[in-house]
Amino acid sequence: MPKIRVAVFFIALPIAFIACRESPNTIQNAEHAPQTPGQTVPAVKEENRRTPLMRAAERGDSAEVKALLAKGADVNEKSEQGVTPLMIATGIGDAGIVRALLAKGADVNAKAPGGYTALMAAALNGRTEITKILLDARADVNAKDSSGRTALKYAASKEHAEIVQMLKKAGARE
Repeated sequence: MPKIRVAVFFIALPIAFIACRESPNTIQNAEHAPQTPGQTVPAVKEENRRTPLMRAAERGDSAEVKALLAKGADVNEKSEQGVTPLMIATGIGDAGIVRALLAKGADVNAKAPGGYTALMAAALNGRTEITKILLDARADVNAKDSSGRTALKYAASKEHAEIVQMLKKAGARE
């Protein structure tokens, strides 16, 4: 019987918890498969459509993320739940992985179900450094989720004053 573990991928919202199955009978992980020089990483997905890059980001494994990016992993692939590796890295608070993904072309304004963005996740969770990184990457400071909330509203709701000021300075409207 497979073990179930729950991992926080992306802020405390409807898509925050995703059950991940692990089984000794699962197909070998692509990140451990032999690679020849110049070969790209296959987008092998398990039941919940997580790529090797998503799993490495979830674990906070910066070295593995960089290795997968060097092999051509798709930085904008979405999981079955609609989250990207950038959203995962933002959710776990790993600024190094966030930078690496953005450097390889991750869509800073990608939206998960409900319209949530990585910037909203950073603002809600008080991730000041990641908020700055996302703003420097031109995240849409006024993007709204399906309820009409913006990153500014999320930051203000949790009283993250420094992030509120950062967002306002970047042009966030109330």
